[in-house]
Amino acid sequence: MRVAHAAGLLPYLGKGQRKDFFERQLKKLREIGHHWKNHEEHGPALRLFEEFGGLNPVPDDIKPGIVKWMVLCYIGEPGGYGAGINRKVFYSNAVAPIIKQLFLDSRSGIQKIVEDLQSNTAVRSACGNEHVDRRFQELLDTVSS
Repeated sequence: MRVAHAAGLLPYLGKGQRKDFFERQLKKLREIGHHWKNHEEHGPALRLFEEFGGLNPVPDDIKPGIVKWMVLCYIGEPGGYGAGINRKVFYSNAVAPIIKQLFLDSRSGIQKIVEDLQSNTAVRSACGNEHVDRRFQELLDTVSS
């Protein structure tokens, strides 16, 4: 996939090949999980998306799952306990800028997906915390601008 992107051949790959590839990527993301404690695995998994053209080449039927995972990873979870007593939200520091840039670069193709996540149970539950919700609002602003 990297070679195809670098050579400008990604659009010419068969739809089935691209779908299989991105389904495997989504499966890996789900196996890693979006929990901030898995931050060491988030970076390598998401940097791959930069290498093969971001979110634009992802097939439309797989894109919502990948975007949802990224949203949940980005927004994090309520902080304020343990060693992070002064941290309002726990999230993967290393991948937050990667996700934001991927969303910025692909905003026209993912805006509706991100907006629709406002009614997703997992996202709504996480956004019950004002600080986590503020991070989600940042992503909404990113894809809307």
